[in-house]
Amino acid sequence: MSAITEQLQALLSPPLAPKSQERTLEFLNSTYPTFDALNDGDALDKAVEDAENRSRELNQKLELSSTTTAKKITSTLASASTYLQSAKELSLTRHSLVDQLSTLTEELLPSEPGQQRTLLEELEDLHARLNELQNSRNYVAVLDKALELSEQAVTEIQSSKENPVSETSLSKYMELQNYVSTTVDALKPAESVSGEPLKIVAFLRDLRIRTWKDIVGVLSESLLAIAEQLRWPSPISQDLYDSLEAADKSAFENTFVNLLLLQAAGEKINAPTAEANSISALRKQGLYPLQALLEPISMRFRYHFDGKRQTNRLDKPEWYFTHVLNLMHEHKPFMTTNIQPLLGKGGYGDVNAFDEFCRLLFGLLTRKLKRTVPLLLTTPAILAHTVYQTLIFDGSVKDGGFEIRRTWEGKQRLRQAEEERKKAKTTTAREAKRLSKPPYEAAIEWEGLGEVILGRKDWFDAWLQGEKQFADNQYNEIISSPDAWQISDDGDSGDSGAQLSADYGSRATTSARRFKALVERVTERYQPLPHIVQKSHFLFDIQLPLLEAYLSRIAGSLDAYERLSSSFVRAVPGALAGQVGHGVDSKRLTSGVEGLTRVVKALVSARWIKAAMDAWGEDLSFLELWHAIQENPVLRARAEAQTMLPRTGATATLDDQADSTMFDVLVKQYGDVVNRAEDMIDKQICAEVETELKPYFASQYEKTESENVGESNALSIPATLVSPVSLLSSEISFLAQTLPTAEVTGMYRRVATSLATHIIQRSVSHRGKAQFTPAEGQAFKDECATLVETCRMALSRGGAALAKRADLPWQSLTDVAAIVGVPETEFDKVVVAAFDRDDTEFEQAMKEIGVRALSRIDVQNFLRARADFRR
Repeated sequence: MSAITEQLQALLSPPLAPKSQERTLEFLNSTYPTFDALNDGDALDKAVEDAENRSRELNQKLELSSTTTAKKITSTLASASTYLQSAKELSLTRHSLVDQLSTLTEELLPSEPGQQRTLLEELEDLHARLNELQNSRNYVAVLDKALELSEQAVTEIQSSKENPVSETSLSKYMELQNYVSTTVDALKPAESVSGEPLKIVAFLRDLRIRTWKDIVGVLSESLLAIAEQLRWPSPISQDLYDSLEAADKSAFENTFVNLLLLQAAGEKINAPTAEANSISALRKQGLYPLQALLEPISMRFRYHFDGKRQTNRLDKPEWYFTHVLNLMHEHKPFMTTNIQPLLGKGGYGDVNAFDEFCRLLFGLLTRKLKRTVPLLLTTPAILAHTVYQTLIFDGSVKDGGFEIRRTWEGKQRLRQAEEERKKAKTTTAREAKRLSKPPYEAAIEWEGLGEVILGRKDWFDAWLQGEKQFADNQYNEIISSPDAWQISDDGDSGDSGAQLSADYGSRATTSARRFKALVERVTERYQPLPHIVQKSHFLFDIQLPLLEAYLSRIAGSLDAYERLSSSFVRAVPGALAGQVGHGVDSKRLTSGVEGLTRVVKALVSARWIKAAMDAWGEDLSFLELWHAIQENPVLRARAEAQTMLPRTGATATLDDQADSTMFDVLVKQYGDVVNRAEDMIDKQICAEVETELKPYFASQYEKTESENVGESNALSIPATLVSPVSLLSSEISFLAQTLPTAEVTGMYRRVATSLATHIIQRSVSHRGKAQFTPAEGQAFKDECATLVETCRMALSRGGAALAKRADLPWQSLTDVAAIVGVPETEFDKVVVAAFDRDDTEFEQAMKEIGVRALSRIDVQNFLRARADFRR
C-alpha cells in the first residue's frame, strides 16, 4: 500500500528543471561529441524541433493525464467514502449478529436444573416423540395385523372342526406363521444393534404359540364334550363302549383322529426349536387327544391331593401313588382295545396308547412331588418315606411293562438321536462318539419319578443326610443295647442269615445280627436308585463309615481286654494298678470262661460281619456297583481316597485288580480281628492252664516212690491236676457250645498241641534221665489219658463229630506217656526194639504199646527217663 502511495505521489509531482537539463546535456554530449558535428547540417535544428514537438505532445498528455487523474482521485475518494460508510455499517451489523448469536446460543444450550427448557431441547423432544409415535404406529399396525390373523385362524378351525384337518383349514394360521417369520427376520438388524431381544419379537412368537394352543383347544373341547357323554373319566369297559350309539361313537372317534391329524400337521408346519426339543419341554407334551382326556382326571387329582381334603396328607404319599396306579389299571383295557386303533388311523400307530396315557399321568405326580418335597426337607422321616414310596412306584411301573420308547416322547427322542447320528457322519470320529452318547439315548430310558427328587442336588443331599442320621442313630442304638453283645442262636435273620449260619455256625452276638441287618437295609434303600453316583453316596457316606465304626468298636473291646488281662501285662508289673474301677476284680473279668466270653463275643461278631461281607462282595448288585465305580473317573478317584476300598487306579497292581471285590480290604481287616481274637483265646487258655499246672509239676518233684506206689491207680488223679483239668474242660466246653465246629477244631488243635508240648517239657524233658519209676510212669500215663478223656467229654458238647477229634492233638503227649508208662515186665523188650532191632520190629513194638507219632530217636530219649533204664 505504501509503495502505491509513493508511486502516485511521484507521478503527481511537477518535473525537475535540473534533472531535465542534466538529461539534455547528456543527450547533446552523446549525439554531438565535437563542435564540428554540431555545425554539420541542420541536425541540431531538427533535434530542437523534435524536442519541441515531443514537449508539446507530452504537455498535452500531461494535461489529459492531470484531468483524468483529478477525476479518478475524486471518484476514488467518493468510492472510499462510500466503502468506509459501508464498512462502518457492516461492523455494526457484525456486532449485532454476534449479540444475536450469543443470545441464540444461550437459548439452545442444555438448561440447568430448575431453568426453563431451551428451544433446542424442545425441538429434540418433539422430534423424539414424533419418532416414537411413528414407531408406535408401525408397532400397533404389526400387532393389529398379527392379532387379526390369530383370530381368523381360530375362527377358521372352529368353522371346519367337523371336517378332517388339512392345510386348507389351517391357511390362516400358516399366513400368521409366515407373517411372524417375516417380521422377526426384518427386526433382526434392530436386535443386533440394541443387543437385546425386542419385546415385539417375543410377543409375536408367543402369539403364534397361543394361537396354536387355541386351535388345539377348539378340538379338545369338542372331544371332551363328547367324552363326557361316555361318562369319562370313569372307566369305560368294552361292553359299555360297544353299547354306545353309532353317532356318539363315530363323533368320538372322528374328533379323536382329527386331533391326531392336527398334531401331525402341526409337526410339519411348526418348525421345531431347540427349546421345544429339550427333554423338559417334550415331557410336558404328548398326543393331543390323550392330553385332552387327561384334563378331567387332572381336576379330580387336584381336588383330592392338592386341596384341603383329608386325602391331601404329606405323610401319605402312597395314597396318590396308589390312586395313579389304579387309574392305570382301570383304563388299560380301554386304551389298549379302543384307543390304540385310533392312533393308527391318525398316523401314530407306532405309539403305544397305554404307555402314552401312563406317561401323561406321571405329569400329575411330577407336579405333586415338586410342590410337596420342599415342605418335607425339614422332616427327614417323611422325606425318606416319600422317596421310598416313589421308588416303589417306579418299580411297579417298570414291572408292569412300561417303556418310554413306545411313547410319543420316546419316538421324538429316537428321531433326535437318529438325526444326531446322521450329523456325526460328517464330523470327526471323536465328535461322532460324543454325539452318539447321552443326553439323547439316555433320555429314551425312563428314569422314573424318583429322578424328580433325586435329580435335585439339594433334595438328594437332604434325603441322604436324613438316611445317614437314621443309620447312625440305629447303629448307636444297636451297640448301646443291653443285649448288644449277648451271644444268641440263629433267629429271624432271613435267607442270607440262614446261609451264614450254615457256613459259619448259628451263633453270633445280637449286635452283629442287627448290624448286618442295618447295613442290608441301607442297601435296600439305595438299590432301586437309577444312577450309580447316587448309589455311591450311600456306599461312601453311610455303609463304609458304619462298617469301619463297628470294626473299631470290636477292635477297641479287644484292646480294653488286653489292657485288663494280666496274661498280657505280666511284662509290665504294676502298669495297670489303680486303673480298674474300685471293687472290680480285673482278673475275674479276663480269666476263665467269663474272660473267654468277652473275647468270643468280639470273635463271633467280627466273623459274622466278615462272612456277610464275603457274601455281599459276590452279590451281583455289589459287583455291578463296583464295576461301575471303576469305570467312572470321578467315582474311581473318590474310591482311591477311601482306605477301606481296594486300589483301582494307577497305583493298583494286577493282583489288586484281579478278582477283587468291593469289600476285600474290610474283609481282611475284619479277618485280622478274627485272627487276633482266636490268638488271644489260644494264649489265654494255654496261659491259664499252664498256670494251674504249676502245682502239679511241683508235686511231681516232691513225690517219693513209696507214695506213688501206695496212691497211684487207674481211677484217681492227683489233687493238683483237678484244677487245671476242670479249667480246661470248662473252657473247651464253652468253645464247643459257642463256636462252629471248624473253628473249635482249629482252636482246640492249637491249644492241645501247645499244652501237650508244655507238659512233655515240664514233666519229662526237664526232669532229666532216670527220674520215672515204673509206678510214676504208669501214673503219668493214666493222668494224660484222663486229660484227653476230659477234653473229649468237653468237645462232645459241640456234637459227636467234634468229640471224635479230641485225641489227635494230644498224640505227642500220649505217645510220651506210653513210653514212660511201659509196664516193668515189658520195658526191656521195648528198649531192645528201640535200640537193637530193625524198623519193622521197632514199629511193631511201638504199635503194641500205643505209640504212633514218635521217631526212634525220640523214643530212645524218653526211654532214658525211666529209672530202670540200664544202658
